[in-house]
Amino acid sequence: MTSRDCLNHSHTYEYDITVLSTAALPWRTGPSMFCIWHAGGFAALGHKTALGMPWLDGKSQIKLWGAELFKKPEEQEDWIRQEARHMGVPALPDIFFFKGVFSLSTYSIYIIEDPYKVAPQSRYYVVEEPEHLAWLPCVLPRKKLSAEKVIGIVMTNYGFYIRRPKRPDRALFAAIVEWRNKKLMCKYSDVIAPLSPAINLEGIKHPVVHQQVTGVLDSFKSVPPVKVDQQGIYFMGRLVWDKALDVVIECALKLDLPIDIYGEGPDQTEMEERAKQIKAPVQFQGPSYSPWRDVEKYSVFFNPSLSEVLCTTTAEALVAGRHVVIPDCPANTPFYDLPNVHVYKDEKGIEDSINQALATLPTCPDKARKRFDWANVCKSIVDLLQT
Repeated sequence: MTSRDCLNHSHTYEYDITVLSTAALPWRTGPSMFCIWHAGGFAALGHKTALGMPWLDGKSQIKLWGAELFKKPEEQEDWIRQEARHMGVPALPDIFFFKGVFSLSTYSIYIIEDPYKVAPQSRYYVVEEPEHLAWLPCVLPRKKLSAEKVIGIVMTNYGFYIRRPKRPDRALFAAIVEWRNKKLMCKYSDVIAPLSPAINLEGIKHPVVHQQVTGVLDSFKSVPPVKVDQQGIYFMGRLVWDKALDVVIECALKLDLPIDIYGEGPDQTEMEERAKQIKAPVQFQGPSYSPWRDVEKYSVFFNPSLSEVLCTTTAEALVAGRHVVIPDCPANTPFYDLPNVHVYKDEKGIEDSINQALATLPTCPDKARKRFDWANVCKSIVDLLQT
């Protein structure tokens, strides 16, 4: 019996797989991107799939995006489908929404309507951030679902963000949040699939699988190879200080190397003022809506962030056949065995790694392309659902 036959064997479920997310485009965050890739990928494999995302009312949209972009869910659905086509995602399946609200103080979306009460009956559920989905107690726990399996994909290192100010009260709060999140992961899933070892799952008594659960769009495979005289450096990501943009700016100044910065975020104005004040040779290029086109002119991606769980832009650079310069940290360990990866441990290592990357042409990226292939990733998740 094939994978598809197994999923369609029972007639008691409306759908084979439903994907639930804690965020939706146009907010470009991990859950909002991964959910459309997973849903489109499962559907492309022949499984009857549904995709659920939070709907924000006008007030929350203004807080998050600065304007009310969508008057009704159907408008957002149309926009998401168009954006998915632009990114080369397989055709999206049925989409539904459940209510959420955006908080400026935590810069997060809170789910205020039980997704399972509006979702179709499904044999399997794939939940992007199960602990986040249930921050407010309005979601049915796993034991009350008739589904055969629920996989929770964990992708955010909340403890890192809370601890970053390095105050004793923050350390205690981070420990409480991590403890609570572990409880929620267990309560709302059968299996936890963390993106990388950066997720603190110490002491958790629940099935955990370590396998590839995210990938890179095929568009990055078509990026032309680096040319002999091509030596540009770039950073791409959300513009918050937690992403170590201070290191990018200071490195550009110290090494006298122009670095282009792509992205947008709440700290962008401060970053631009800081770069201008110290006369660092960086250029803020704004958000990238076709990153596979923007990376063409560069040979090196520099990402000093320690806050990631598994950085998608690093994976994209590797699939595009670019050098990457990254710090030695748990989140980056999945990249260490790939070609064109330069890992540093200290400030001197940054300079050495960048100079080495600029002095050599990248080697064949086939290993990275195979590892981060979305079709392979979705097939492996389906296998996990069935076991």
